[in-house]
Amino acid sequence: MICRQCHDGIHKLYNEMQLAKHFTSLDALKEDELLARHFRWVGKQQINVKQ
Repeated sequence: MICRQCHDGIHKLYNEMQLAKHFTSLDALKEDELLARHFRWVGKQQINVKQ
């Protein structure tokens, strides 16, 4: 499972066909430099949790 911010970032960078052909595992997503940059950015963001 991945957070919503990471999920949205993946779909902003790659379309469904690209994901199906090139990113068939979580490891493949992590190895992509564009996505890695996005994931690092998300990791620095402050998350507000609604209660």
